[in-house]
Amino acid sequence: MKQILVQYKYYESIEKQLDEIKIEYEKDSYKSILFHVYSGILDDKLIGDITSGIKTVFPDAPIVGTISAGEIMNAKLMERGILISAMLFKSTEIRKIKFHGVKDYEVEVGGSIRKEVDSIPDLKAVELLFAGTEFKTRPVLEEISHINPGIKVFGGYAGGHDMATGEHFVFDEEGLDNDELFAICYIGKDFHIDIDKSVGWRTLGRHFTVTRADENRLIEIDGAPAVEVYEKYLSIKNDEKFAEETFEFPLIVKVERDELLRHTISVEENGTLDLAGYVTEGMKIYLCYGDPSYIVSKVNERLEAVRKFKPEAILLYSCSVRKSFWEEYVDMEMLPFEEMAVTAGFHTWGEVKRNPETNSVLEYNITLLSIAMREGEADAAELPPIRIDDSVLQGQASLVKRLTQLVSATTTELQDAYKNLTELNKELVRISNHDSLTGICNRRRFEELTEQVIRETAQKHGQMSMIMMDLDYFKSVNDTYGHLVGDDVLKEFAGILENSVDDYDGAIVGRWGGEEFIVTIPDFDKNQAIEYAEKLRKDVEKHRFKGVDYTITLSLGLLISDGSDDRLSMIKHVDDSLYAAKDNGRNCFILYNN
Repeated sequence: MKQILVQYKYYESIEKQLDEIKIEYEKDSYKSILFHVYSGILDDKLIGDITSGIKTVFPDAPIVGTISAGEIMNAKLMERGILISAMLFKSTEIRKIKFHGVKDYEVEVGGSIRKEVDSIPDLKAVELLFAGTEFKTRPVLEEISHINPGIKVFGGYAGGHDMATGEHFVFDEEGLDNDELFAICYIGKDFHIDIDKSVGWRTLGRHFTVTRADENRLIEIDGAPAVEVYEKYLSIKNDEKFAEETFEFPLIVKVERDELLRHTISVEENGTLDLAGYVTEGMKIYLCYGDPSYIVSKVNERLEAVRKFKPEAILLYSCSVRKSFWEEYVDMEMLPFEEMAVTAGFHTWGEVKRNPETNSVLEYNITLLSIAMREGEADAAELPPIRIDDSVLQGQASLVKRLTQLVSATTTELQDAYKNLTELNKELVRISNHDSLTGICNRRRFEELTEQVIRETAQKHGQMSMIMMDLDYFKSVNDTYGHLVGDDVLKEFAGILENSVDDYDGAIVGRWGGEEFIVTIPDFDKNQAIEYAEKLRKDVEKHRFKGVDYTITLSLGLLISDGSDDRLSMIKHVDDSLYAAKDNGRNCFILYNN
């Protein structure tokens, strides 16, 4: 295959400008040709003249066009204009699927694409080009995610150079449309494609939680208006410059073992952020920032993979935010791709890629999506190592590089500290709720949980049981064998007690104090409680405690309640029953009768 690029010239006919492509196409045995038109100029008549001119010279060639935020020719940002890419294939078939009027029919359109592409033998990849402003893209992508696992998916969202005007159109020879999408199918046994993204943005500070969202509208973070995360942590005010200033600090969410970046397009009066990309409630979300060194390292990793693939043509779909981030250095991360193959593409308002691990087709932002293609087996000759030359990052850029390294190191330390603090807090909660010796609920926590059981029992007019118990003559264990053995006996008994309630949902086991323990079991009637108490008493009597050479027995007091009694009176009554069991000779149970 071969890719030929033409930068459109206003002073020359489109037919004339296509001469090189026509000569190449006619002199060799090419099976098909695909035209991409990336336009930084929104001019219906001009675009119509170009696409009709292409159709005049190549009547059977599919054309897909998009308004772009930057045209990439030979891996460089060209002066704002119109770029024509012709991809010539010797054995690959190209099929264009077009859908108009997607809004309100997103699921149906996605399902139609899925059905059609799954019926195509030898389909290797699907390219998606969206206008993506009139309709919801997520339902479309979710449907397409169900296509056959081996099919690669990539693409981009149309959007103009001016972030404030909202120029979102795709087009072909039939004209421009903002409620339309193209699915371009690459078909052939000898067609090979390698797709991946490069990011390089790092998380900043701790994570937050999306508590309210509506597709691309981020309404609340941690229960507060979303805009406040920028006002509080970065002192970015909600004014006319808000979207521009937040470009440098987008948001990042973790989804399906993947990271999705989201930048703000605009902010609503109530503090809702309108994002380039969807978010959903419950997502963990971070502020993030671009680290030049890290970005370079991630693109270098991708360059090595492309070098090994040995492409014949490359497409780059790069987010417009990356262009804004790099400013005069924007070509730096793209130029090395041209050393391997002719490289074209555009700066997007969003990128699309299928995750090969999960098969999900996801919508990304702020990524450099590189698509390497070839027909047939790779050339045996090795390409030399190719890396970004970032020596141009001097002066202010060099200072930024060092500052981001400082931020990266301190952020990592803070995140580790936050994680450790979170774990410590969990441990403190555990300690405050559990008996330090036996690990079961302490008295305070037992009472808290039992209050809840009492309320629930009363609400549903049910029954519950409370059982208080005491190891008989436990003082003699301590006096005879020492307190260490006594502690081991208490721990061993706590284990027996926990096992005894394994089959009872919602059972609460606690240490009341010393050798006294207590259990609350919801939805437990008189007969069940008696059966349980007798079995536990016999189990303890038969058990041989480690380090003790005589039998230890158990006395128990039982109480059945419908939840009408308060906790304190219930505990008093069950305690009275326990002492009655002791007065009755121990190693028995007494049921409280009110």
